[in-house]
Amino acid sequence: MENGKIAKKYIAIALATILTLGSIAVFYMHGNSPIAAEKENETETEKITSGNEMAYEELFERDRINDIYIEISEADWESMLADPLAEEYKSATIKIGDMTLENVGFRTKGNLTLKSVASSDSDRYSFRVKLDKYEKGQNLLGLDEFVLNNMYSDPSYMREYLSYEALREIGADAPLASYANVYINGELFGFYLMVEAIDDSFLERNFGGADGNLYKQEQGSTLQYVEGNNYEKSELKVGSDESKTDLKNFIQILNEMPEGEKGDIESVLDVDSALKYIAVNTVLGNYDSYNGNLAQNYYLYGQNGKFTVIPWDYNMSIGGFGGGNNQITIPIDEPVLGVNMESLPLINNLLAVEEYKERYHGYIQELLNYLENFEERVTQLASIIRPYVEADPTKFCTMEQFEASITYSEESTDSTANTAPQDVDNQQENSMPPQQIQPQDEQQFQKPQGMPENLENGERPEPPQGGMGGGARSGPGAGGRGMMASSTSILNFVRDRVKNIKQQLSGQLPTTGNTTMNGNMQRGNQFNKMNKPQ
Repeated sequence: MENGKIAKKYIAIALATILTLGSIAVFYMHGNSPIAAEKENETETEKITSGNEMAYEELFERDRINDIYIEISEADWESMLADPLAEEYKSATIKIGDMTLENVGFRTKGNLTLKSVASSDSDRYSFRVKLDKYEKGQNLLGLDEFVLNNMYSDPSYMREYLSYEALREIGADAPLASYANVYINGELFGFYLMVEAIDDSFLERNFGGADGNLYKQEQGSTLQYVEGNNYEKSELKVGSDESKTDLKNFIQILNEMPEGEKGDIESVLDVDSALKYIAVNTVLGNYDSYNGNLAQNYYLYGQNGKFTVIPWDYNMSIGGFGGGNNQITIPIDEPVLGVNMESLPLINNLLAVEEYKERYHGYIQELLNYLENFEERVTQLASIIRPYVEADPTKFCTMEQFEASITYSEESTDSTANTAPQDVDNQQENSMPPQQIQPQDEQQFQKPQGMPENLENGERPEPPQGGMGGGARSGPGAGGRGMMASSTSILNFVRDRVKNIKQQLSGQLPTTGNTTMNGNMQRGNQFNKMNKPQ
């Protein structure tokens, strides 16, 4: 009898163990947290996959085009258009595919481009969509925030998309991006670029959590150390370090690197993240960045006092920063425009270390390898987005400008591609970014032209990957063409820039030159004055 009781006891223990192990197995199958296990039966909108892979990545699959429907009250929409510079959030309902979220934050976004559009006859603004603005924890497949960029200054519709692709190609922590037809209150508003915002979900995907301090680097973020400075240009977006103690320590150590030596920099900086960022800006001519005289458009994310450089805003890369002549010949070891390199310690001090410079050259070579098939990639992408660009009722460019910007032209081949970097001084001194038009130049804007013929009846050309239909938008402020004065071919820029860099790496051209106090700097200063807030 006693043996029977003992046997039953062990059988009970064995069954309990099996059930426990089974529960643990289910737990890990559905995510590495109790919350994930509890969400077994949740809706598709709420699901988050295990590890750092986020379910929302499917929204950013290669060459995917989303249909995004935004419903906002007419009163809020009119209020937003009446004062776009306020960047005030309004409540809206967002639908993507079969997923609908209510009461999300929706507002205009931007800086110089926002001001330029606001002073024009167009209301084609870029937008920020914050899904958890009013409902804490609300997300779309794990995504908490994204932006919709309006393609301002980019008739190719590809500069930012391909730049992020290049960044990811070399392993940088870059945001995801996909194209999107944006509908507002049931009508097609425009063909936009949907970009993953640098926020909690981005940090979760790339770093496994958002427990660090994220700083958005505004214009003038040169990272020069100044005793007692609170670095107001570094805006704390995520985290609790209001004193910016870790950031100040990083900046001080960066500036105190012994010339040509590492010092303690690796204790406060993921050096490779900085080298990748600098390399892409250098190869693709992205000087609306830390590499230029505006020193902006990047984030710094610090975990336990060690920072990672996160790239942002590439709509003016690949020759978009005022044409390509002076950018094509910039030496790769002095990759700055309109500024003394010594005032940019993240570039100057890192590239002074021979080991870092060699790694930086390695990333440049990886980018050159990626660009070997650039023309084929552009042709492929153009075949996908062309019908959407043509149907875009608010686009800033004509279809002729779109085609010119993605077509290689022998006539416009840059004659300075084989010019030594130090000879850039002899180029035109009046070269300025033609896209940046200030409010006082409002008369330069053209009135919106008529909509494409295939949209006369609210029709939309058959998209290459399917999707829902929708009416075309028309009416006052629907256009904005003429705001883009340049249709610089991205193919011309890349061919000439790649050729020049190969010559530098092979020793045919020097990798350094007098670029800090030459015409490049004068042009940069001129650009700065032109875009100084009025």
